[in-house]
Amino acid sequence: MSDDSAKKRPPADDDRNLVVVDDDFANADAEDRLWLFWERNKTLIVRGTSLVILGVLTAIGHHFWQQSRREEIGAEYAACQDEAARRAFAARHAGDPLAAVALAEVGDDLKRAGNLAEAAKAYDEAAVAAGKAGEAPAVRALALRARLYAGLTRSELGDKGAEAAVAAVADEPSAPETLRGLAMLSLANLAVARGDSAEAAKWLNAMDRRLRPDNVWQQDKAFLVRSEPSLTAAPAAK
Repeated sequence: MSDDSAKKRPPADDDRNLVVVDDDFANADAEDRLWLFWERNKTLIVRGTSLVILGVLTAIGHHFWQQSRREEIGAEYAACQDEAARRAFAARHAGDPLAAVALAEVGDDLKRAGNLAEAAKAYDEAAVAAGKAGEAPAVRALALRARLYAGLTRSELGDKGAEAAVAAVADEPSAPETLRGLAMLSLANLAVARGDSAEAAKWLNAMDRRLRPDNVWQQDKAFLVRSEPSLTAAPAAK
């Protein structure tokens, strides 16, 4: 890098200067930049997001299955392989954490199938079921995961008010870092999509302040800030 480029580099603590712009994005308009960003990174983003979130749910489900493995309910839960079976299981065992896990799995299956409206409803049901299952940390994590995914799914449907549910998880100190990071990164992406660079910068800076430097979303954040020129010199929203 030349000396001139080095002189122009923003100080490390300057929140307004978040990105170095790739040449591919230099002359593109906002819509083209978003398309280019998605085309370059969609495989890694989708794969990484799916694996991380599936891992969270699998870990929660395994935790409760381990607690119940000596009881009939553990085997009954493990035998559920489709939506009907999981819903029936949840109805029979209302108040048990595994009922909430089963409904969250219903939501995941519906989301993968593209049935977003029904997926959002299933996540709502999972959050309610988790609320009936107590206040253990794992149960709280399951409830927050369901609320986050309900909000994200409704955002995909174009519901502007759904961002409030996502922000609530981003701002929840007790939420697992994986969920808070996904919430903040999603809010930044939504802000970029509607051209609100200040709001996007706010959530990206929040990721730096609130999450560990090696958090699982760091690479996805780097993709976003590198590919979106509108974030350059954007003051963070208060």
